[in-house]
Amino acid sequence: MLFFRFVSEKPSVQNDPKLPVALAILPAVASGAAICVGLVVLIGWLFDLERLKRVLPGFVAMNPMTATLFIIAGTALAMSILRKPSKVRRMLTRILSLIVVAVALTKLLDVIVHWLPNVDELLFASKLSNIHDQMPNRMAPNTALNFILVGLSLLTLHLPARRFSQSQAFAILAAFGALLPVTGYAYGVHSFNGMATFIPMALHTAVTFLILAAGLFFARPETGFAQVFSTNDPRGVMARRLFPLAVLLILSLGWLHLWGERHGFYESEFGTTLFAITLSILFVILVRWTVFTVGKLEEEREITNARLHDLNRRKDEMIAVVSHDLCSPLTGFRMVIDLLREKPEQPSNDLLDLMDHSARRMVSMVRGLLDVAKLQSDEVELEYEEMLVSDAIRQSMEPLAINANAKQITLKLDIAPGEPIVCVDHLRVSQIFNNLLSNAVKFTAPGGRVSVSVESADDGVRVAVGDTGLGIPKNDLPHVFDKYYQASTKATAGEKGTGLGLAIVRELVLLHGGKIDVSSELNRGTTFTVYLPQKPAEGCKTAGVRKKVDSSRLPNNLVYDEAGG
Repeated sequence: MLFFRFVSEKPSVQNDPKLPVALAILPAVASGAAICVGLVVLIGWLFDLERLKRVLPGFVAMNPMTATLFIIAGTALAMSILRKPSKVRRMLTRILSLIVVAVALTKLLDVIVHWLPNVDELLFASKLSNIHDQMPNRMAPNTALNFILVGLSLLTLHLPARRFSQSQAFAILAAFGALLPVTGYAYGVHSFNGMATFIPMALHTAVTFLILAAGLFFARPETGFAQVFSTNDPRGVMARRLFPLAVLLILSLGWLHLWGERHGFYESEFGTTLFAITLSILFVILVRWTVFTVGKLEEEREITNARLHDLNRRKDEMIAVVSHDLCSPLTGFRMVIDLLREKPEQPSNDLLDLMDHSARRMVSMVRGLLDVAKLQSDEVELEYEEMLVSDAIRQSMEPLAINANAKQITLKLDIAPGEPIVCVDHLRVSQIFNNLLSNAVKFTAPGGRVSVSVESADDGVRVAVGDTGLGIPKNDLPHVFDKYYQASTKATAGEKGTGLGLAIVRELVLLHGGKIDVSSELNRGTTFTVYLPQKPAEGCKTAGVRKKVDSSRLPNNLVYDEAGG
């Protein structure tokens, strides 16, 4: 239960958005694995369950003191990676780490001087001497040495470190000390030269040491050696891919080399030569793969940079357009003010109309910018109500009739029988069709036609807004809903835009759970198709509904679909 409490408090490494998820959770997983393995082995000793004490029959069992030290070390690691550890927890972490070092050091000195207490016989002493075991169930010297390294890694974990981390150096040594017996078990080597008189490290002890060492190595991913693996630049990507692959290939080749010799396929000298040649070839392949991968990453980086530069250019263009458009109504205001100063009598209706028109233009532009900022935020408030979409479209077409008549453009609304009542935000839906209809009128030449059709479709309503205007080039189609993007075709009356209208439309449609598609042909016209579901996922509520929007999941490019809906 202690481990789950630690994990629930979110270790600090998980808060780094640049850190890969697998590396971020590795310290917590390592601490939990050490605690769980230790508890399982102690249960095996308590109830004489051989399968829990040793991995396979005939393998060396893990000593009870070894299992206890794993629990202590895992708990100390869990405390060390807490987001905001208190002074009491830091002190407790140091105490637990010192216990691990002290017990392991006592055992190691006992092997050397033969007069210190047998700390590995303090638990289950009566069960340690099993006549069926070829070796006594004692703590191996290399196990004690590894615990000293783990304890020192824990003690130095939070020492200042940039280029060199003592904690990570101790973790690397512990990993090497664990990799040696794991390799021995894999190769079928029961004793190494010079170590035959010692008790071998148990297999599950060695594996647990490997996991624990990895957790300690990445407990502070921003420092020392771990920084190379934890970054998301080409260095980190290559290190995470190349290092495990190189280690596994070399160990696999070593196993094949030894297996071939044991089965008499070749002599030792020829096997060593074959091993060296194969290893050289594999290294050449790895280098070639590394160069290819780095080149691919560089290409992706260049594409990303190009997109960022393009987005920045669009933003600058939008700022220039907005600045220019804001200057026009402000100039109108100043002109009216100058006229009123010259003639302070009651202002005429023409001057009031000029001021009103200038104010409306400014409010419209500022609202567009505010809408984009709102829709990009984490939460957007919707006021759901039941309505007919055709009513909102009629209201949007009325103020456009003046501009359409001035350009002799026909506005037509077709409503199919059986239009369903939908539950939407009336103001937001009006905003959708205001933008689409104003764009249609803006880009349609005099004498053209703008038509809107409304029909029921798939538990919702489908609206098609079409025009006979200039159309959109194919190169611009995938980007028409991008922020700040302006197509190469210009409005028929020379009107300028900010490139925000269609971006707002798309996000409002997605916010309602709908879809929007576009089809266009140069000099033939454009059709935007909007589908809105009859009811939102959470049901129709007349009160304000706060709905979460993850802007990072909104598509950056349009998915082209001529069929619509």
